[in-house]
Amino acid sequence: MGGSGILGVLYWYFATHLASQNLVGRASAEIAAITLLSTLSQLSFGPVFQRYLPGAAGRAKRFVLTAYFICVGLALAIATAYILFGFTARYYTPSLQWSILFAVTVALFTIFGLQDYVLVSLRVSRWVAVENNLFGVAKIVLVLPLAAYATGQGIILSWTIPTVCTVIAVNWYILRRRLPKYLRESTLNEPLPSLTRILQLAIPQYTTTLLSIFSTSVVALIVIARRGATENAYYFLAAQIAGPPTLLLWNVSRLLIVETAHEAQDLRRLARHAVASMTAVVAISMGVGITFAHQILGVFGPSYANHGTTLLRLLLLALPGTAVAATYFALAWIDGRLWILMIRQTVTMLVNLSFIVAFIGREGIDAVGYAALITSGVEFLLFLPITIRRIRAIPQAVITAEPA
Repeated sequence: MGGSGILGVLYWYFATHLASQNLVGRASAEIAAITLLSTLSQLSFGPVFQRYLPGAAGRAKRFVLTAYFICVGLALAIATAYILFGFTARYYTPSLQWSILFAVTVALFTIFGLQDYVLVSLRVSRWVAVENNLFGVAKIVLVLPLAAYATGQGIILSWTIPTVCTVIAVNWYILRRRLPKYLRESTLNEPLPSLTRILQLAIPQYTTTLLSIFSTSVVALIVIARRGATENAYYFLAAQIAGPPTLLLWNVSRLLIVETAHEAQDLRRLARHAVASMTAVVAISMGVGITFAHQILGVFGPSYANHGTTLLRLLLLALPGTAVAATYFALAWIDGRLWILMIRQTVTMLVNLSFIVAFIGREGIDAVGYAALITSGVEFLLFLPITIRRIRAIPQAVITAEPA
């Protein structure tokens, strides 16, 4: 994931030098909207895959395809509604071709997100890194000729085209190669949960995801509405640089859930390894990022460094709270306590968005960083003691059973 993070920074280096700040701001806001809608369309099937796909045996392929079909249909419906309500007018002049591009990209991103969960669930997470690195390289190659094309839509094309190729290639591998091999080798065979149990898991998880989106992806929409496209470009770039360590923390959390599904008796060891990995990520990211924030942003141009350095440092200072939240999330999923996750995300969202809306007029984009830092402090104080007690309570060797 570190490689894909570097490629992401390199991508925006070229985009910011080949397109105006206004175009970068418009395109980054559209990407935020696409990410928002595609995440909503996934219906929380990703975490459900992590928990149940490892033991699905002969039902695994049908499970995956059914989820894809439902989520793509929902993605196209949500994207169409978003277009009809006129929200895309913020990003491009109303046009049939760009509207089709927007809807198709939302659907593709929906599958793109779900397929990573499938790969991790089937214990081939190394291919997630390969996939994302190749995707990052392809975006860079395409943004060079497309960055300034069609008022920012060229940047969107540089994301859509490699997404098409990635979705086709990865799902060919999943359905034709990995799943058949996994079914031959796996000794796990547990029944899929009933519809009632899936709903008990999916509803609070989906609500949690929805709340998370409104405290993350929607921030870009708030910034562009209140501060304009140029300042959104400054915000988006700082957030992109702070994003890889955050993503890595959540990936460690995902791996903890999957590995526990395979080796429940080793939960204590797996949890301690996850905590050690997250601690290393936080320490390195904060040490390097905070010290060299101005220099890192300066690579993209002096205006990005002058306007985004404080924001980047604040976002990195918030990483300890993210690490605690990611660890708590994994343990709550393992224990089946998803309603608590929903309550946690509600508190986080209220603190985060309330501060941003209240202070973005006075503090500018730095308000996003202050909100992240305050939210991190709340999560750290509320959930660190609970997480420590839960890890200490894990027996040395026990096969955990999911609560009824």
